[in-house]
Amino acid sequence: MLQIAICDDVVEQTLMLQAYIRDYCEKSHAEYKMHIFVSGEELVSEVERFDIVFLDIEMPGLDGIETGREIRAKNCKCRIIMATVMVERMREAFFIEAFRFIVKPFERAEVEEALDACMRRVLGSSNISLFCDRIEYIIHQSEIRYVVTYDSYCEYRVKDKVLRSEDSLKKLEQTLDRRLFFRINRKYIVNMAQVKRYKNGVLHLDDLEISVSRRRKKDFEQAFMEFDLRYR
Repeated sequence: MLQIAICDDVVEQTLMLQAYIRDYCEKSHAEYKMHIFVSGEELVSEVERFDIVFLDIEMPGLDGIETGREIRAKNCKCRIIMATVMVERMREAFFIEAFRFIVKPFERAEVEEALDACMRRVLGSSNISLFCDRIEYIIHQSEIRYVVTYDSYCEYRVKDKVLRSEDSLKKLEQTLDRRLFFRINRKYIVNMAQVKRYKNGVLHLDDLEISVSRRRKKDFEQAFMEFDLRYR
């Protein structure tokens, strides 16, 4: 689930931005939770869990630039979208590696473009169409725990459900986010974010222990190390 925060001390602007984000997420079938803050001090106390933050530059107390520095120190993966009426302050935001800028008063198209760009960077943010008892489910890839492949279909463990598709293994490997998923043997593709521990060619999920094939062991260890360093 995407964790999205808005930090702005102007109520009218916050309500407008909240509506645009809600409409975008519902239209794109994105599972999300939105959090509203009116000060930088409130935001930085919880920032470790957020994927995307819409951050106003001009705020009393801890302003957007200082808040952005705190975010970078605590959550390097977070995508910061700076909002301002003062275009000249955008230069300052480069020092906190702001991902996008949007100008007040907000325009829907600009907000949606910023979200599109973020979604391309957030791991497993793309949707995939799966089925259970002929009912279609639109699932975010990040919700998939692992995939079990068979000759003519694939089963997906998603929370408490077992869903399926008739995609070929080759197509599936092309569809799933390669930063997040790895095929560890002939039968299993795992979401590396779901791996609780790994040792000597065996990985552990909550309810499952799976061996990595010898042929894929070295490549998996490299991919898992990169995932741990960059995205964990």
